[in-house]
Amino acid sequence: MELTTSRLIYPDAPSGLLSGYCSICGQYDITHFHRNDLLTPTSANLTAIFDFHHEHVCRFCSAIWREPKKYHRAIYADHESVLFPVISAETASSERPLWADVIRQMPTDRERVIVLTTDPKKRVWPFARISSGNVACIYLHDPSRGVSGNTWVEIARMRECLVIIEEAYELGFSKPAIEESLFTSYKQLQAVGLATTTRMEKAISSYRATPEFLPALIVAQRKVTL
Repeated sequence: MELTTSRLIYPDAPSGLLSGYCSICGQYDITHFHRNDLLTPTSANLTAIFDFHHEHVCRFCSAIWREPKKYHRAIYADHESVLFPVISAETASSERPLWADVIRQMPTDRERVIVLTTDPKKRVWPFARISSGNVACIYLHDPSRGVSGNTWVEIARMRECLVIIEEAYELGFSKPAIEESLFTSYKQLQAVGLATTTRMEKAISSYRATPEFLPALIVAQRKVTL
């Protein structure tokens, strides 16, 4: 069976008894469930995304859909682990590490699925794509910026961008200022000085138009002081 996004996220999904094509991922198997096992009066979001031209849903997609509080959020999955990273250090835990740390540490020699979302209410994992190597595919969902789709990034470049953004963030510049221009933050410019602001702005501006910039900006964090 071909490796799919849902199979990588939930490899130990319980089996069904039906054969056919999955309405969500399109894979054929003999362990599917009937689509009506998923559809409920509150399935508007589900039916808006998928037309269910097949009668079945595979066990992997079905298992993820049945656990919305766990799987309808940010996800990093590879063959070794399934993580649910968070953006804020205040909510990080062993099962839910910081996105910034995941980006810094994720291996390049494994197949992976990455879903980075600022709105966990919407199901977007079915649209994510598997990637491996030095280039990663990230499904980025940020309604506040009108962004929802797959973007391909160079991992090394995204890490470099993250370092620079966090340096500016640590200096007190806000994320909106980092996104637009450090010179828009006159108060912080005065605090750190024109020379430092100019140096940081020059470094950041070289990344703003790249696909690596927005994911790095979203996950960037200031150091936590205890």
